Amino acid sequence: MAPSIFVDDAELTQVIGAQWSRFANATSAHNQTTTTCNAGLNGKGFQNTARPSLQIYLPSRNAVTFVGTGAENVHLNYSYRLNESDLRQEILKVDKDLVGKSGVELWTIPNPDANQLTIRPDLGNFTLDYLLITPDKDQGFANQMLVLDDKDGAIKYDGNWALQENQRLPRALPMKGTLTKASKQGSKFDLQFTGSSIAVYGALNSVSGKLSSSYVVDKGTATAVTHFDGSQTVDANQWNSSTMFFKQTLSPGTHTLTVTLTEVSGDQSYSLDYISFQGIDQTQLNSTEAAKNKGVPIGGIIGGIIGVLILLGCCGAIGKKKYYVERRPAVVIRETTIVY
Repeated sequence: MAPSIFVDDAELTQVIGAQWSRFANATSAHNQTTTTCNAGLNGKGFQNTARPSLQIYLPSRNAVTFVGTGAENVHLNYSYRLNESDLRQEILKVDKDLVGKSGVELWTIPNPDANQLTIRPDLGNFTLDYLLITPDKDQGFANQMLVLDDKDGAIKYDGNWALQENQRLPRALPMKGTLTKASKQGSKFDLQFTGSSIAVYGALNSVSGKLSSSYVVDKGTATAVTHFDGSQTVDANQWNSSTMFFKQTLSPGTHTLTVTLTEVSGDQSYSLDYISFQGIDQTQLNSTEAAKNKGVPIGGIIGGIIGVLILLGCCGAIGKKKYYVERRPAVVIRETTIVY
């Protein structure tokens, strides 16, 4: 697997229409933020006459998945053109038992037609938490937030870790429906990454017992975290998902994170959901994915170069024009403005 580009709803700034609301206390959402459009207000009241829209720049034209709160009967219109001459409709369908839960994969566009996407909710409540975007193998990752799911092969587990699939917590789904759990002191995992920050997210269950862990980057000073000290109210149905366990800003470069369970007692266990890190120019896909770019026969490379040179020569381009490869810009975070 390769990391996904992660775009939080709070980073999406081109939000138009009073039908939109921002929430900063969504306890089951990533960083506790969500963005909701109540399309039922369309055309009602002076401020709500404008059609709501959300404009998104996609740093890749590979698959993009919209993750948010499950809801019934949500209709969206979307377009890749400024004049919306290609306007299309999508009806978001979720299982009934996922209505009201966070972390639901609402919609996936396998191959967007363009990098600029406009969404216009038309019916129902559309609540967005974050986007997961499949990156291009050869694109740069500077200023991109990248995320690794718990089952990614780049995370090296040591101990009694067990992958839990098809997980549905009382109020939320973990990323991609999986958690990786351990309940034995001394269990650990390592991750080598190239970036300028690191954050670890997981799920906490208010069962009996104590739970503590330590976080070390590059064999430096350990950061000790107590998740439960044994005094919590015991309620097996109480889960806190997308909880940030640890975060650290780093100098740009290649680093190794080591996480160790330092205390586990009672019914407690450590549940890893995902790890995010800030990419830099030197960030690359992991070896599993990068291998797909290797092994091309030398003859094929030489033949391709000769073909390009012949084509340029026929066009009279050699020595006369300069050709540039345009680098797609990263997602730029600006101050959010909701336009009425």
